Amino acid sequence: MFHSHILQLSCDWFNWLLLLLMFPDCAKQFKEVKNHASGEETEKNITEMLIEELKQREEEATEAQQQADVKLLEAKKLASQYQKEADKCSSGMDTCEEAREKSAESLLSQRKLTALWEERARELGWKPGNVKPHQNQ
Repeated sequence: MFHSHILQLSCDWFNWLLLLLMFPDCAKQFKEVKNHASGEETEKNITEMLIEELKQREEEATEAQQQADVKLLEAKKLASQYQKEADKCSSGMDTCEEAREKSAESLLSQRKLTALWEERARELGWKPGNVKPHQNQ
């Protein structure tokens, strides 16, 4: 709150100083300005105030740039974390796909083996539904 008040005051001073520089005769109309300093001294004060204003704006710009740099670094870190998670997910999907392919191959192999045994059993007289209960002795 205090900082924004100073900034507003600073901007008001900056605008006032620009007006004084652009219209130096206007300053003569204000008794306060006449009483405080001569024209040369006023010009010197205005220059000093402008220099201070520029320094303050430079500091604010530097601070804003530093904050932006910090936020950019945080965003890069988050993006990197998300990329790592995406890579893990992709790797997991690849592993799952490989396992599914192996299972499909194994199932096909088992079906072929079952068909072979069923064919041999039929050759020996077995018919579907012709199952005898297994008796333990």
